[in-house]
Amino acid sequence: MASTVSLDGVKKAVFFPFQGKSWGVKILIGVALFFANFLVVPLLFVMGYSAQVMKRIIVKDEDPEMPEWNDWGTLLLDGLKLYGAVLIYELPSLILIIGGYFLGMALNIGFSLATVPIMANSSDPSAVPILPFFGGMAGMFGGMAVAMFGIVLSFVSMVFIPPAVGNMIAKGEFSAAFRVREWWPVMKANVSGYVLTIVIAMGLFSVMYILIMVLYMTIVLCFLLPVVLGIVGFITSTITYALYAIAYRDGVHKLAAAA
Repeated sequence: MASTVSLDGVKKAVFFPFQGKSWGVKILIGVALFFANFLVVPLLFVMGYSAQVMKRIIVKDEDPEMPEWNDWGTLLLDGLKLYGAVLIYELPSLILIIGGYFLGMALNIGFSLATVPIMANSSDPSAVPILPFFGGMAGMFGGMAVAMFGIVLSFVSMVFIPPAVGNMIAKGEFSAAFRVREWWPVMKANVSGYVLTIVIAMGLFSVMYILIMVLYMTIVLCFLLPVVLGIVGFITSTITYALYAIAYRDGVHKLAAAA
């Protein structure tokens, strides 16, 4: 019987990367690609691999399993679709976060530069003009507020990404990720499953972040950081997308049962 988003299903989703034939070699290849993700293209293969895991769960209605690293053309194409869908959903928050940061810095620097001619013509060079000073502070805090709103929006997008990419995998079409009328009923039918999925995913990324910070702050072990980031990053990503797929499939089953 295929797993669901339950304790048993979560256990299968968390431990499946360490099971099956040649699982160590499969992880090693994924880690090597994830390690080189700054080149973008290797990351697309990793995303395509996650898409293959999702296909097995959603399309074949089977338990998660590590697929073989073959058919690199399909992996690249699936990776482009999955990466593109996630990026589009996260794009508004990224624009606000990056834009808010640079806006705050630009306004702060701009107001700071405006004080130079005022101070040069002042009889008291040590006096700081009040208006430009507070203007710079207001600009900086305003930019931070925009960036914070972007962070909040990023968390909101995390709610919609799982059913959206699940629908894309189920329908085999990139546009299906944005057909809200198709995946919204699936999400509503399995709200508890999606909540559990998001909580577990956030927990996995929190553990990864803590581990990275511990290594970063440890002088003796900091040289291991890139290797650990590759290992934990690949495994966490694979598990997360497997959970997304299980939650989507459960929602489809619940819809069918209700009908």
